[in-house]
Amino acid sequence: MEAVSHRPLLAAVVTTVVVLDQATKAAVRTSLAFGEHVPILSPLLSLQHTANRGIAWGMLSESTLRLPFMTAVSLVTFVALTAWFRRLGPDERPLAWTLSLLLGGALGNFVDRLLYREVTDFIAVSTGWAWPVFNVADVAITVGLVFFAGHIVRGHGVEPAA
Repeated sequence: MEAVSHRPLLAAVVTTVVVLDQATKAAVRTSLAFGEHVPILSPLLSLQHTANRGIAWGMLSESTLRLPFMTAVSLVTFVALTAWFRRLGPDERPLAWTLSLLLGGALGNFVDRLLYREVTDFIAVSTGWAWPVFNVADVAITVGLVFFAGHIVRGHGVEPAA
């Protein structure tokens, strides 16, 4: 019953991430030709309209089982994150932020997979490493994972409070 206090946070973060993600992807799909590259902070940051048919770094992009597999993984992820979120105690607000970012990012990319059978990516960072082009949902997932790692490093573990 105490976890109810985190529900507005979940709704606000997930909604913000999904709306921002879908709005930016729609803007890219309508404003940039596929493959078009627009420097923003040259040479570090640019917009580049690409698509990823697979998962991270394009893995499974050629597999005939990619959509059923990614749909199943997404649904399991949604159920697991939601169940974990519901078990959070009132003092676990940082973990509520973390789970909300992860859920929002996963949902943003899931919407693309359902509607377009691929995920629109557009944020290109030139670091000298082979780094994939990404999107707002990917940023939310990455920030959520960094927060989660910090949670673990601080010794909180992965079990919700009793």
